[in-house]
Amino acid sequence: MDDDAEAPFIDPESDYPCCWFCPALRLPRTGFLVADRPSRDWPFDAADGFRYTADARTPVCVHPGRVGLAVQLTARTYADPPLPGPEEEDLRGRPRRWWRAGFRAVPARRYPGAP
Repeated sequence: MDDDAEAPFIDPESDYPCCWFCPALRLPRTGFLVADRPSRDWPFDAADGFRYTADARTPVCVHPGRVGLAVQLTARTYADPPLPGPEEEDLRGRPRRWWRAGFRAVPARRYPGAP
């Protein structure tokens, strides 16, 4: 008996341009979610090649255009904290200046025979 519910969503022999580790190649449509792009919200697990949601460990496909499906998950936009300005105080209470950034000059190496 042929059960279409357990067949992979995309046949590996088809012409779909999906990734070789896409959950659509190994799972039925009900077995994975579709996200708009890769994100820290669904990290990659190198053990089996899937991206998973953090809460329920549901496999996630991150290329909806390649599998022809609508997006179900949208990645949050992460912003790195701003760098301190040049006039902000350092940990000792003094204003930060470029010459106090903690960088030291390294003396040049002298090689035998160099001028």
